[in-house]
Amino acid sequence: MSRRLWLLLPAWEEGRSLPPLLTDVRAMLSSWSAAWPCRVVVVDDGSTDDTKNKARSVQGLDVEVLVHPENRGLGAAMRTGIEHVLAAAGPDDVLVSMDADHTHPPELIPRMLDRIESGADLVIASRFQPGASVHGLDRTRIVTSQLASWLLRMVFPGARDYTCGYRAYRVSLLRWGQATYGREFLNQPGFAVMVDLLLKLRRKARRIDEVPLTLRYDRKVSTSKMKVAQTSATTLALMARRFRGDPRGP
Repeated sequence: MSRRLWLLLPAWEEGRSLPPLLTDVRAMLSSWSAAWPCRVVVVDDGSTDDTKNKARSVQGLDVEVLVHPENRGLGAAMRTGIEHVLAAAGPDDVLVSMDADHTHPPELIPRMLDRIESGADLVIASRFQPGASVHGLDRTRIVTSQLASWLLRMVFPGARDYTCGYRAYRVSLLRWGQATYGREFLNQPGFAVMVDLLLKLRRKARRIDEVPLTLRYDRKVSTSKMKVAQTSATTLALMARRFRGDPRGP
């Protein structure tokens, strides 16, 4: 059966991070005995550095670069990337999204796709599973993430890590989201897009699995784009709307 892996990398000012990340992706594909054909889609979200050129600098990978003329935020980059993939992907394809800052190890992808093949519709690389570890993240961010995870689990059971962007989705599940929600499917402008995607897709997903993530924040060379207080406030407002069943944007 024909199938393809689409690797989506939203990127802003990641010219230094992309070459080592893409080199690791190439090594993972080379060592994976059952590797799927893979296309990498980099969404350059208005970078002022050489992100789009560095995205094409690693030989031996099928890389496509989509460019936003101006920075529009993670939500817009995810929307551009997912809509682009859904326009070209086959029904049995899988989309994996990762951060472009080299903090997510691509060596986890084969394990995530094994879960898809065993029946999962969505697989999360989770910081809150046995065997997970976090390197290089300050204590405040760790505690904030733990509190967010606890609150989301209490209100919306079904997963433990609602905010990590490292996930594998069946394309058929994403197409259901697009058909069901229309223009409201990917309507969050910033980091809340990851929470919102999961809240919407969990309504249809037959099975959501999580695999333990080793988060390598210690090798991040770009500055963090997340404004913790703003993101927390946006996420709380989003949770209130989704709890009421309101699918609209902010």
